[in-house]
This record gives sequence, structure tokens and C-alpha cells, in this order.
Amino acid sequence: MRKLSENPELEGEYKAWSGSRNSFNRGLNDPNSDAVREKWQKSYFRGVCPAGRNGPEDHRSRLKLKPFG
Repeated sequence: MRKLSENPELEGEYKAWSGSRNSFNRGLNDPNSDAVREKWQKSYFRGVCPAGRNGPEDHRSRLKLKPFG
């Protein structure tokens, strides 16, 4: 384990995500807000980093798994 501060780029992304998440959650208290209209943040699902750039090319939001057995 390492301190997040040892990786300034990752720490910045975390702070951006955390700020965005906190703002979104505050917005859920206002029935006229974008947050209420959006219902949930989809950036992770879409594979977008907090800074708005695309995440890893191999990001998957759905997996097609073989049945057990």
C-alpha cells in the first residue's frame, strides 16, 4: 500500500472525482437539478475518467460470461 500523495496525477483524479461526486449528491436534493434529471453518474460506466478523457481501451461495462458447468 502507498499513500495517494505519492502519485500526484492519481491523487488529482481522485480529488476531481470526489468533488464531482459530492456536487452530484448535493444536487439530488434539488428537484430541478441536472443531477435529478440524470439520476446517476455514468462516467465510470462509459469508461470516462474524472478529468473527461477516455479511460483504458479495454474498459468493459458488460461481460458475457460462459455458464457454469
